[in-house]
Amino acid sequence: MKNMGFEFKQAIESSDRAQLVTHLNKLIRLTQQAQQASFPADKAGQFQQGLTEVLAELENAQQAAAEGNLQQAQQHLRQVDTLRKHYHKLRKVSFWQLLFG
Repeated sequence: MKNMGFEFKQAIESSDRAQLVTHLNKLIRLTQQAQQASFPADKAGQFQQGLTEVLAELENAQQAAAEGNLQQAQQHLRQVDTLRKHYHKLRKVSFWQLLFG
């Protein structure tokens, strides 16, 4: 996940189309790898849905970057960040859940 964060930061800060495409390709590959990970059974569906949504936005960003529309690609990356924040909130376990299961 650290690699995903690094590549995302590099992509969002890219002002060059070639750099952006390179970082997007890496992000797509890392997201596909994350989809293969095992998740807790009670949240696996939510996490898979989130990764699918992220992957779709990354592919849209990749297409926009390939067409030379960096502004549109950046907009898709901002949507990825919104999805990341949403699904990371679902991942957190409450203190009470740790105590009482």
